[in-house]
Amino acid sequence: MLRELASSVRHRTSHVGRYASRYHRAFRYGLDLVLWSRLFSRRGPVPIELPQSILEQKQVAHQPPTLFVSSPNADLGCWEEGFKAVYANLFLNLQMPDVLSKLRYIHPAPSFEGIYLWDSAFTSQVWKHWDLGTAFEVNRAVVDLRDGKRLQHVVTNFSESKYTQPPVMAWSMERLMRWNSLPPNEDFERQIYEPLRDYNVWLYENRRHQHGLFFWAHPYESGIDNSPRFSSRDEQIFSNTKRFSSPDICAYVVLQNEMLASMAMMLGRDEEASRYRSKADDLRQAVNEFLWDDVDQFYYDHDEVTNGFIRHKTIAGLLPLWAGIPDATRAEALRQQILDPKLFNTEIPLPSVSKADPEFSKDMWRGPVWINTAYAVIQGLKRYGFYSDVADLSFRLCHGVYKTFSTMRRFYEFYDPDRYDLEELHRKKGNRFKKLTLGSKPVSEFVGWSGLVNTLVIEELIGFRKEAGQILIRPNFPKSAEGLGFSLRLPQEKLAISIDLLPGGHARCMLREQAGVSEFCTVSCYSKDAEKAEIERQLVQ
Repeated sequence: MLRELASSVRHRTSHVGRYASRYHRAFRYGLDLVLWSRLFSRRGPVPIELPQSILEQKQVAHQPPTLFVSSPNADLGCWEEGFKAVYANLFLNLQMPDVLSKLRYIHPAPSFEGIYLWDSAFTSQVWKHWDLGTAFEVNRAVVDLRDGKRLQHVVTNFSESKYTQPPVMAWSMERLMRWNSLPPNEDFERQIYEPLRDYNVWLYENRRHQHGLFFWAHPYESGIDNSPRFSSRDEQIFSNTKRFSSPDICAYVVLQNEMLASMAMMLGRDEEASRYRSKADDLRQAVNEFLWDDVDQFYYDHDEVTNGFIRHKTIAGLLPLWAGIPDATRAEALRQQILDPKLFNTEIPLPSVSKADPEFSKDMWRGPVWINTAYAVIQGLKRYGFYSDVADLSFRLCHGVYKTFSTMRRFYEFYDPDRYDLEELHRKKGNRFKKLTLGSKPVSEFVGWSGLVNTLVIEELIGFRKEAGQILIRPNFPKSAEGLGFSLRLPQEKLAISIDLLPGGHARCMLREQAGVSEFCTVSCYSKDAEKAEIERQLVQ
């Protein structure tokens, strides 16, 4: 009854609720600043040990994964500690059912007391390797709080957003279903597939231009708030994004159609699957026709009123890789820009804006590295078979986050592309309200999607995955990692994996599971050619 009442109040007083939510956040930030930062000095880091009794309080069934690194010639101690700390912070941000939600849900960080769409979708991919039931539940909480057919940007105790957010929930749910290796049941069809199918319809009805491309209703809807694509640095000026056809939302919708097709096939709905694949193909064609610039070899927002491109090279122009939109030639052109140190190949790779862009600055979405979009670009490179690039970028992205944690003792919203601290970073400089409510630096304890570095270690570097109930190990490390050793324990899977990276691009692998111990060697662990690299060994479940 309390949840229903709260939902009714949010609907009826949405305007008042938004202000209440803002000032509640300001009050909490001020209280924290005064009581903790001023009187008791800075808070210490979140404890990283999680006894079973603590886990049971939030209904988490397994101990988190652990990582051990042997590095005789390199200082990678920060990896072990950072890897463990990701899960401790992840647990901190997990919320039990309450008036807001009948399901467990996540906060991106303690400062963000709401249920966010794309934060939850990405964060569930971190939970997946720890506790699959929790991963499903935090996604379902978003779907359960939909407004009609629309998945909401955010729902808080006080308010509901009138916008949506990047539509990545179908992608996230499909990955969980594949990992689960169990056939979908009626609950999945009713609680997940049908709402996501309806959401896809809503996007086509409400976010699509007449010629078939998609737009954001507001910069906040894109998740890329103060990008030079959309606004001034301090957000005093916002563009009318309804005029733009944008490559990122188009990429998300292509991906959503792909994932709905996959889920439809799981459910035996072959005709629906075919329709989703056709929708994805049609949108790919339109993106290549209207949003690709042959001169700059890049995807840009297109202003439908002026018929011109918004010429800022941002991470959004790389996201079409994730959805398989570019052909081989375009994909290679994007790859070359990703690998260019003057553009996107920074110390911590894949900044949100190219370093060569005139509007680049170390302020939120105007240059710093965001782990979720960097992760998405890496997934795109993997899709096109650029495995050596995946290895190098994944390794350096993980090292950047772990090293920053080692320096600062916290995880953050975004990271400096050149340094392992916050010294040069800002958060919407000049925006006084944001400074009052959230501070002038990246928000801390933000380990929702920042925790994707652990997922990169497990899935891209160590190369652990499951397909059709079978375990596959495919190590993929950069040459710079030669001589290192990695040991990964996955309590949920009841197994441990050890990998020693040998000279000559070889790796010695050992898998310990209930059935016994398997040991094998891989060849050409650092090869660019995945077909010739015979580095995959299928193991009995």
